[in-house]
Amino acid sequence: MYLLATHIPFYLDGPRRLTDISWQRDLLLARDWLAPAFGGLTVLGPSLPIEARLAGDLALAPIGDGDGIRVVPSFDLRCRASRFWFAPRRRWMEDVRREVASAAVVHTSAVDDVFRPLPFLAHSAAVRAGVATVMVGPDMDPHVTLPHTLKGRLVGRVFDRLLGKAGRTADLLLLKEGLVFNRYSAGARNVKAFCHSMHRRADVIPEAALERRLATLAEPRPLRALYAGRFITRKGIADSIAAVAAAKRSGATIEYHLFGAGPDEADLRRRADESGVGDRVKFRGFVEYGPEFLARLAEFDVMLFMPTEEDTPRMLYDAMAAGVPLVGSRIPFLEHRASSDRMAELVAIGDAEGAGRVLTGLDADRARLADLSRRARTAGLRHALEEWYGRRMQWTMEAVRRKAAAGCQ
Repeated sequence: MYLLATHIPFYLDGPRRLTDISWQRDLLLARDWLAPAFGGLTVLGPSLPIEARLAGDLALAPIGDGDGIRVVPSFDLRCRASRFWFAPRRRWMEDVRREVASAAVVHTSAVDDVFRPLPFLAHSAAVRAGVATVMVGPDMDPHVTLPHTLKGRLVGRVFDRLLGKAGRTADLLLLKEGLVFNRYSAGARNVKAFCHSMHRRADVIPEAALERRLATLAEPRPLRALYAGRFITRKGIADSIAAVAAAKRSGATIEYHLFGAGPDEADLRRRADESGVGDRVKFRGFVEYGPEFLARLAEFDVMLFMPTEEDTPRMLYDAMAAGVPLVGSRIPFLEHRASSDRMAELVAIGDAEGAGRVLTGLDADRARLADLSRRARTAGLRHALEEWYGRRMQWTMEAVRRKAAAGCQ
């Protein structure tokens, strides 16, 4: 069996098991792509009663009920971190050892609470049992997301030690491209860079449809820029609005369409009005992710995204699938994408004037924009989830074979 040990809880509602809907999607992909060669997918995680679900949680979806996934709920996650190391830890390790005993592969994630390091404990148990291990690193470098306090620095150091040890013992370590790979790949036994796209090849804009959109660039119409995600400070949306204002002052015609919601929305609306681009910055509201939204992205010409610190947004891959290139800020993840996929123009973090000049240049040289758009579509095909899950499956099979060969020597 393919055992996935996670820190993400299952909500218990009588005999029903539910989990976050985005995690459910990931589990279904693991079931379809990673588990078949090993006899099916088992997921082990902590539990919570349905009553513990907080107001405002993301939508929950059923899991393990007729979908071909075996769900194993473990200890109640409501225990305090200081109490975890007593009965809850014993329960977790009992469950881990029982499931590892019949597993061909143990898959864990490093995105975890260092005070209750559930995946790391499961990984170590699998290593001791001689079972092949796959560990997936964090989406974001914790040194970016942790508070800049003494406690934050200490937690970061503990996380570094845990992931460093896991990397040295894992048969396959998968690290997200950008700052995470740069920081944690050194010393790993077998490390691969990967991305976490969710679009399929069928979602990629057809070449003919892209060419029809690019043909309209010859018309005297505004360029349509977009952003999709949370309206929070580190996403740099205020700098993006300032870039649109700078482009307007230079005579460019740019519209900026913002999909999403968040605590900064009122301030962003005010900034757009005060910058003289209130009529050009259009707030479109939250849109459910899916094929319809991906198709809608294909109406735009450029993605404008100027984060103030490292970020790894899925929306970049979605934009590529829509044949939409990037104007963004020079963070490690976007630098990697710009270098690898050649569909981006980057400026220094916070350089709204520079981004405005890039937008103005693309408005004036629409043939250049068309070239970037075609490169974006090519990258979208390369980053379709079928491509990435195919690679992950190949890497996993190779790691399992090496493990078996080493055990026979």
